[in-house]
Amino acid sequence: MAFFFLNLFTFVMFFQPVAVFPFLEPYHPYRYSAYVALITFLFFGKKAEIKLLSNKNVRYFLLFVAAQVASSSVIWLHGGWYTFREVWLNLVIIYFLIAKSCINERKIKWIIFMIVAGVFYLSYYSIGDFVNHGRLGYRALGFGWYENGNDLVFILVTTIPLAFYLAESSPNIVVRYLLLGVCSLYGANILLTGSREGLLGLLAIGPLSVLGSRKMTRVTKGAILALIVVSSVTIGLTTIMSRKDLAPGQLTGDASSENRIVQWKACLRMVRAHPLFGVGPGESAFAMRDYGGVRGLVPHNTLIQVFAETGIPGGILFVMCTIYPLWEAWKFFRSNRGNMDIPGFILYRYLIISLFGLWVCAFFSNRVYFKILYVLIALITALGENIIKEEQDVEVR
Repeated sequence: MAFFFLNLFTFVMFFQPVAVFPFLEPYHPYRYSAYVALITFLFFGKKAEIKLLSNKNVRYFLLFVAAQVASSSVIWLHGGWYTFREVWLNLVIIYFLIAKSCINERKIKWIIFMIVAGVFYLSYYSIGDFVNHGRLGYRALGFGWYENGNDLVFILVTTIPLAFYLAESSPNIVVRYLLLGVCSLYGANILLTGSREGLLGLLAIGPLSVLGSRKMTRVTKGAILALIVVSSVTIGLTTIMSRKDLAPGQLTGDASSENRIVQWKACLRMVRAHPLFGVGPGESAFAMRDYGGVRGLVPHNTLIQVFAETGIPGGILFVMCTIYPLWEAWKFFRSNRGNMDIPGFILYRYLIISLFGLWVCAFFSNRVYFKILYVLIALITALGENIIKEEQDVEVR
């Protein structure tokens, strides 16, 4: 029962029922699904034997949350409590529940399925909206947390490797092709958003997902890779260059690209002026003018934003929590090249591809508080603690 409610909470998080059915807003499904998932886990959940605080990834995450709360508390009255309640409480709940509940590969697959299923309607809606209103310069948009085109591609780029993993691990050929169709839907949606970071993210995770497949022939892989490249050059670039906010026929010309270096330098000045706590979570855009930047314009770099808003300690903790797992994965794959057919290792590979795609987009945008980032880190943590070590031990024996 407890794991059922965790799956429900995950689906609600990514489906966004209030955005789809506004009449649900008074009932707060996102908030209360989190509370129900936590309560049922505490009373009925089957827990992993690991102690969370013994895991360094968990410690980095909790310390980063503490750094965000401390930064808010220093900058404005009652800011710490507000930041924790409105931003971090549900993220801490989902992180804790995934890390403690996903004690085997099957449970991780269920969480991944809930993410893919939750995002499906978002992509369907976005493409439908584009078809109904499509005209020169029109961009596919989403709704809710992913209303903006750049926000939409962020979740789609991250979800494609997860859907690809479900296809790879399914023994049913019909299910496999349906999931590959979902990947195609998400990829097409990215091309129609006119997002530069989305196109870059698709070109990063698409080939990695395809080349890592153990069930596709070389001919099929080559055909899919060619399709990704051709569609990116034709549909993707054409949609981007038709954007009204860019210089005609060019990839730049908008305020964010023209002033990006200016904003990055302003953020570095914020770090020098407030090295311990930063200027406060979410405050960098409003403080830009005081540091030589353009007021109201976000820095368009998640990493720089964290250091500017949370200070150097918080920035380092964020790096260790969300980027260092990529380095750990690189070392792992190098030392286990001959064992990559092990199911847990295959799952690990696609989770890392997803995290890599996320950072390809996040490096050129501001996505500190996007939920998929912390769900991914929790899944990687659960996988490492409960599955990969066991399979390594079996392989050694």
